Amino acid sequence: MVVIKLHTEKPIPPLQLMRLYQDVDWWPTRTKDGIRKLLAHGVVLGAWEEKQLVGFCRAVSDGVYRAYVEDVVVLRTHRGQGIGRHMMDKMMKELSGIEAVSLFCSAKLADYYHGSGFQETKQTVMHRNKS
Repeated sequence: MVVIKLHTEKPIPPLQLMRLYQDVDWWPTRTKDGIRKLLAHGVVLGAWEEKQLVGFCRAVSDGVYRAYVEDVVVLRTHRGQGIGRHMMDKMMKELSGIEAVSLFCSAKLADYYHGSGFQETKQTVMHRNKS
C-alpha cells in the first residue's frame, strides 16, 4: 500500500529522490547537495511503499497569492495506480488557501491535469537559465 506523506512527516532522503529522477530520466545534473536544499523549501510530498520512495511532488509558493507545482513524478513500475492523482489531491489541499496555483507540463499531460482543476492559459512561459 502506498501512502502520501509531507516531507515534514516522513523526510525524503536525497539519494532516494535522485534514484527516482534517474528512473524517469529527469534532471541528471542535480546533485545530492542541491536536492537537500530543494527539499528544505516549499511544500514537498513523497509517495511511499513501505521504505521506498515511489513518487514525489513539490510546490514553491509565497504562501498567499501564488504557488507553482513542480516535479510530479512516479516510479515507472508504479504508474497507472493513481499515485500521481493522490499526490496532486493532497498538494491541492495543502495549497487550498493560495489564490493561483500554476504548473507547466507537456501537451500530452494537459488532460491529466484538468482532473486537478488546471486549465491552459495564453501566457508565454519564459525561462532564464544560469549560464
